[in-house]
Amino acid sequence: MVNMAQVNGMIEGMVPEYVPKGVAILQYTDDTIICLQDTQDNARNMKLLLYLYENMSGLKINFNKSEIIMISKDDQKSVQYSNTFNCAVGTWPIKFLGVPVSSSRIRVAD
Repeated sequence: MVNMAQVNGMIEGMVPEYVPKGVAILQYTDDTIICLQDTQDNARNMKLLLYLYENMSGLKINFNKSEIIMISKDDQKSVQYSNTFNCAVGTWPIKFLGVPVSSSRIRVAD
């Protein structure tokens, strides 16, 4: 669904200059990272896709365990997107599959 949404111009992922239409989703087992360009249209369309996924699969996305993390560290936009997705605002660095990920150079402590 995400790939089709990208092909049809509904969402645009990160780094489109390196990957056509950008990287929009990273998944491993039950961990998912959604990477979108900073537009309200991208956010609304992704939220719609998530609701459609819930309806079609019968599974529920736990938005209480989800976080919005902005690369730009814009607090106002973080709150705006967290309201769109009904989830918390997270902070950098994060860990994905036990590996620290940061918007800047990772410190030894991380």
